Amino acid sequence: QRQRRRRKIMKCCSFAHLVFVTINLCVLHKATSEVFTLGYLTGSQRKAGDLEYIRPGLTISGAISLAISEVNSGILRDLGHSIEFIVAETYGEEVSSIRQTAALWTKQVAGYIGPQETCVHEGRMAAAFNLPMISYFCTHRDTSNKKDFPTFARTRPPDTQISKSVLSLLMAYNWTRVTFLYLDSEDNEFGAVAETIVSTLEAARVRVHMILTWNTIYHHGYSKSPFDDLVELSFTDTRIYLILGHYYEHLGLLLSLEKRGLLDQGEYFVVGIDIEQYDTSDPGKYLKGLLQDEKDERAEKAFRSYMAIIPSAPVAFNDFAIKVNKFMELPPFNFPNPLNHIGGVKQIRAEAAYLYDAVHLYTKALIRVMRNGENPRNGTNIVDAIKGSNYLSAMG
Repeated sequence: QRQRRRRKIMKCCSFAHLVFVTINLCVLHKATSEVFTLGYLTGSQRKAGDLEYIRPGLTISGAISLAISEVNSGILRDLGHSIEFIVAETYGEEVSSIRQTAALWTKQVAGYIGPQETCVHEGRMAAAFNLPMISYFCTHRDTSNKKDFPTFARTRPPDTQISKSVLSLLMAYNWTRVTFLYLDSEDNEFGAVAETIVSTLEAARVRVHMILTWNTIYHHGYSKSPFDDLVELSFTDTRIYLILGHYYEHLGLLLSLEKRGLLDQGEYFVVGIDIEQYDTSDPGKYLKGLLQDEKDERAEKAFRSYMAIIPSAPVAFNDFAIKVNKFMELPPFNFPNPLNHIGGVKQIRAEAAYLYDAVHLYTKALIRVMRNGENPRNGTNIVDAIKGSNYLSAMG
């Protein structure tokens, strides 16, 4: 009888101990659970009177909601943590972007996703605040200096990286003397890319015989071509042309060469450098001007003397685009899809993938920092955890 009673008491004690431990674990779990708030710097609106800003955020912002939904329902949930975000509108202006970077710091964000068009001053501010800043859009080369930007990372590769591909192509054909043409306008970053290309080629002993520029975007078929004069200045001392600009400007150069009969004997060749991703949905557009329906018959002949270096198109992007569009219609964005009535989706920019990647990259680094027992709100710790890490991009 006594032994039965003793066993019963021991079972009760064991059960009570188990309940006590379980409760303690639950309390501990709740006590250590954290919400990490990110500041999303985006340009989705125009200021009054601005009729030109293209508002990239309108076609990519759903990607941050999608990514946060995934991480919150995955490993972060298992660890008892979650991520939230605050939308900070910049209107595509550097001053507004800087102001929002400071404002988000006062709201005690754990890090920044962005900014969009500009990032140099914002990146320095993030370093001063010791907060991680993961850019999905801005590609300014100054931010690659880790001494000045120790808490800055990016998921969108800088446009200047294309210089290595240019050099590889020239070396493959033993083309060591070129004339370089590029669009030199304040409204784009071609100047920075051009500078990097020239320094890369010269370091490899490729002689850039002549550098010529035009300063206004040329739309083939709508305005006078600047390439007639540029060809006139250069053709006697040139055989290989490099051109950095929009695809329809490449077409303009080719047609100027064709008009002079310089492509008839195969003595001239053009290497086009395009920093926009290849459009698999409309490859025929590269043979015609912007917003033109018909291909230029001369272009087909001229393109026999042309090769392009262009970023590859993303893989399986349609499924991703459908998900991004779905989340764009939900809070906090509530961006309507004008194509809903015909079952279509808005065409999203490649930066949507980089935005999505930025959240997953931050989450991966965050978990690594916490598992190492380090401070997850220390920007240096987060960026150090990002360095050298691999991830599967939404680009494929």
